[in-house]
Amino acid sequence: MEECLILLQKPEVEQYFHTVEIGTFSVSKDEKKLVFSTNLSGKYNLWAMDLPNNFPYQLTAINQSSSFIHIHEEEHLITAAFEHDGDENYQLHHLPLSGGKPVPFNKDENMSACYNACTFNHEIYYSSNHENPLLNIYRFDLKTNRKELLQSGKEAPIVVAAVSPNGSDYVFTETYTNTHAVGFYQADDKKIPLVPDPSSPHIIRDVRFADEDTIYFLTNYQEEFSYLASFTLSTNEFRQVLKLKNEEIKMLTSNGNTFYLASEKGVKDHLYQFETTTGDLASIDLPCDILKKIDASSSGTLYALAMSSHRIDNIFKREADGEWLMLTNNKALGIYDRNMIKPEVIRYPSYDGLSIEALLFKPDQDHVVKGTILWLHGGPQQAERMKYRPLIQYLVQSGYTIFAPNFRGSTGYGATFQKMVEKDWGGGPRLDCVAGMEWLIENGHASKGNISVMGGSYGGYLSLLLAGRHNEYLCAVIDIFGISNLLTFVENVPSSWRTLMNQMVGNPEEDYDKLVAASPITYVDQMSKPMFILHGKNDPRVKTEESERIVGKMKEKGISAEYLLFEDEGHGFSKKKNEMEANKRIRLFLDRIYK
Repeated sequence: MEECLILLQKPEVEQYFHTVEIGTFSVSKDEKKLVFSTNLSGKYNLWAMDLPNNFPYQLTAINQSSSFIHIHEEEHLITAAFEHDGDENYQLHHLPLSGGKPVPFNKDENMSACYNACTFNHEIYYSSNHENPLLNIYRFDLKTNRKELLQSGKEAPIVVAAVSPNGSDYVFTETYTNTHAVGFYQADDKKIPLVPDPSSPHIIRDVRFADEDTIYFLTNYQEEFSYLASFTLSTNEFRQVLKLKNEEIKMLTSNGNTFYLASEKGVKDHLYQFETTTGDLASIDLPCDILKKIDASSSGTLYALAMSSHRIDNIFKREADGEWLMLTNNKALGIYDRNMIKPEVIRYPSYDGLSIEALLFKPDQDHVVKGTILWLHGGPQQAERMKYRPLIQYLVQSGYTIFAPNFRGSTGYGATFQKMVEKDWGGGPRLDCVAGMEWLIENGHASKGNISVMGGSYGGYLSLLLAGRHNEYLCAVIDIFGISNLLTFVENVPSSWRTLMNQMVGNPEEDYDKLVAASPITYVDQMSKPMFILHGKNDPRVKTEESERIVGKMKEKGISAEYLLFEDEGHGFSKKKNEMEANKRIRLFLDRIYK
């Protein structure tokens, strides 16, 4: 907090690095305690508030982020999943409600990963790759410290999705690709699919038991966009309950018969209240543009973790009058909501006429425009949305125009659009980006040969590929933990991902020629522009060799290639100090290019 107060006295561009991020949160049943994972101190830890008091205090000091939090009031415990320096091996721990050092459920599971967890009283159901690369489902009793194996993955990774009200049965998903995740109800030796034809590509997520006989969930089964569906166990009846026109329902929470549904439409989210007994649907105004999590309490109060492109993460509570109260609000942080640059939403036609949506960030009139950056999101089945990014605000406030297209494969535009990237990593999306650069040039936002390209993960891969195949448009390349060779990438991903990679990227043997043709390293001889490459040593998704290979090849050619390796990071930044260092170095690199 002291650091933020100092920033109020000296509001410099670097202030955009000090913004607080919140990963996830949990509210106790009595709604008196809020626990959340945040980097408020510069590194991720668990923090808490004793509501209605909104003064935060720190619960852990292990400096690791958490993907799952649950408050067990009767046991006076918190269960949470922590990783280690970005390795994404989230392991379940418990700690006292008052805080302290987290204790792992099982020390034997060290370096394995917990992929999801559900609670039932003092029991935790979770999936882990500890003993099986296709994951197993376990049940852990907090009172007895006893772990029980419930099911083993055999055909594809399995993840527990929901537990029945009596704790005897559960629903799990079997994932083949990002666009094909089948849901099953498991009771004793019965495995019942939640949709009529589980072989038809679709996804199932956010599963909820309404009672012992009715299951609600989100799916895009035989539709372009996800909708609310139900399955009745006694009759094996699947039913489409609520569909929104051209909106992807991405998240749900419920209190009895009242459902709150968060939808994704292009670059913004929307929120609805739906009554399952009457079918009444009402739109709810949002405090921000993007929802990261929603949670309805037993009293009916709605909590939301939300953000915008110009507003940092905050947790909100919806009052009885419909107004949103910012629980994590602090005057010392309010500076970051001022003077932010909001993007324009534009659309342009790609090479084949497909309409591509993009965000265009332009410096205000007080800044001299230095140059234009093509920003490419990761995934690839994600999207650039109205999300606060310190790096983007920092660069725009420093005089750079940033163009962020949602090329084919991005989410939020329907199942067909999302699937266009599968086994076509280097084709359609690349040409969408070329069309985007042409749009920038035609509309006076850039000149050919003077565009920098930058992205992380898949965005880093695509940046390298553009450097090799469309070098004439560019003046510089920034690759943040990107992929240089699809063959080695597929071989080195975590074992739990192997079946997914075959469908998403391609099989190294069957699709060898295609993977070679789509790999940036194939076009290294055509790369001639300065590069800045960043990577985390603990990256479990993209190994450091992917970056080191390109750096080595560029140096052999005498091309400038700076390399920044973070010893205590993985596939992204979990420590604010490292993120600040990376972003400052990126700007220094760009300033040299556009001097």
